[in-house]
Amino acid sequence: MTKAKKTNYPITKPPTYVRIPSRWFRENAGIIIEEFDNKSTTALTYNNDSKARSSEVFLWDIWKLDLSDLQKTIIYKFKEIFIEENKKYRFDLDYSTINVQYTRYPAGGYYQWHSDDDFGVVHKRHQNVRKISITSPLNTGKFEGGDLQLQLNYQKELRTMQFEPGDAVVFPSFIQHQVTPVTKGIRYSLIAWVSGPAWR
Repeated sequence: MTKAKKTNYPITKPPTYVRIPSRWFRENAGIIIEEFDNKSTTALTYNNDSKARSSEVFLWDIWKLDLSDLQKTIIYKFKEIFIEENKKYRFDLDYSTINVQYTRYPAGGYYQWHSDDDFGVVHKRHQNVRKISITSPLNTGKFEGGDLQLQLNYQKELRTMQFEPGDAVVFPSFIQHQVTPVTKGIRYSLIAWVSGPAWR
């Protein structure tokens, strides 16, 4: 039996996204929030559009030498998910490019429609492009608003993600998505990306 070839262009077949329950993220959500919340700073966008986003973030990469044990464990957990889910997508990935972002959306916080694979900026800066994204809210049920919405394959109807504590949603980074304004409480989440060579 021959192995399926990995693709290096953005064509996906169903499922367009996958929702994964994670006992580890559910059980460690409070520890993650406590560890990183005081390290978050005002989030920026690649094009510095201050109106596109209102949140605070703390970002780290797999190759940094000063990572805490918790940061290393989070990367390892996300890497496991990337490897498993890429069996469906078969993208050409470089697992040394994984980066993780802790995100804090206070009341009124949001992130307008965007994709994570801005080729013009990301590839120019890093010589690669984000290909798979993961989002995992850490305190589901303790805030209002702050919905993750996906625009799937140019469908007119938006897909609003429903989360249980510990869930992670995996989707190709070129999919348009947004976080609606938080109306009550604070939304905490972890985001991760893995990149690869430019689409061709």
